[in-house]
Amino acid sequence: MAIWWDEKKKIWRYEFQFKGERHTGSAKTKGRAREEREDHKKRVQEEAGKRTQTDTAFSTIANLYLDWSEKRHVKQTYEYKKMVLKLFQKFHKNPDIRAITPQMIHEYLNTRPSNHNYNVHRKELSAFFTFVVEQLKVMNHSPVWDLEKMPEEVKRKDIPSQEEFLKILQASNKDERPLLIVLVHTLARIDEILRLTWKDVNFENRIVTLWTRKRKGGNLEPRDIYMNDDLYGTLYSMWKRRVQNNLVFWNKKTETRFTRRPKLMKSLCKRAKIGQDYGFHEIRHFIATYLHDIEKQPTGVIGNILGHKSKRTTEVYLHPVDEAARMAMKKLEGAFSLPDLPEEPKKTKTTHQTHTLAKPNTL
Repeated sequence: MAIWWDEKKKIWRYEFQFKGERHTGSAKTKGRAREEREDHKKRVQEEAGKRTQTDTAFSTIANLYLDWSEKRHVKQTYEYKKMVLKLFQKFHKNPDIRAITPQMIHEYLNTRPSNHNYNVHRKELSAFFTFVVEQLKVMNHSPVWDLEKMPEEVKRKDIPSQEEFLKILQASNKDERPLLIVLVHTLARIDEILRLTWKDVNFENRIVTLWTRKRKGGNLEPRDIYMNDDLYGTLYSMWKRRVQNNLVFWNKKTETRFTRRPKLMKSLCKRAKIGQDYGFHEIRHFIATYLHDIEKQPTGVIGNILGHKSKRTTEVYLHPVDEAARMAMKKLEGAFSLPDLPEEPKKTKTTHQTHTLAKPNTL
């Protein structure tokens, strides 16, 4: 019964339901109760509309995504995602998530300074909207899916030469050098090294266990690296000088682990006077290339050390020429060769003399 007489209190009562919730009220007359009921319904619907609009504002959904990302990704990845979403929100003044169109995505991406940066921000926005569609179910389709990547020049990563790296190593001090040596002899990512604990270092079996979150799913996965003599000596020396029993690389200033070392490599390159700034990841590329090109180690073996699931990922580091292509090019050797052309004789300066021509005999 929507409207009824309350005999005990001598008033007219009403009720209605909205989205599963019961709402009630009262009035002195039946007509007034009917009016109050309709006004009450409108107020509830308006408030629900405001709540829905707030619940689906870009900032609200972005915060849900970032809370999820913070638990799933390394700090550097999380911070970059946060920066991209903040810039997008500011550009479009925090729109309702369901009102965002491919055109709005492109308008923002078009403000990026290069095609490469356009593609990077597109990738981050695509990850965000995929989360909104597939996990939050707030949208049925991602507006990023309709936008293609921009063409960009693919450049080979500049990596240090052996001579340059030795200069970098020479420029490091006693606190910096162990980090470089551990990076070299594990081919690890910098985050894997900064996360390393003494529980991950097994001196007896000469094994270092690295943990990474690069896989889909975000779970930390281990891989074991053999501890050669150089790595063993460095880590054992650090173990004897340790000031705590947890982290291998301990930040004395904050008394916790390093999350990043963004200025270290730039400082080392400047001190080494090599004229170019390399990062930690370039060291990983350099050592992988050294093992492949100089030490002739198989791609699969190097990939296992790097922690790659795909051979194609490893090849990005090594830039190998396909063996079949190599053999095909060798078939051309000699097929279109000609004997060397003889060298032209060198021109010498001659002395010009004036000759008097004899007159012909006359009769």
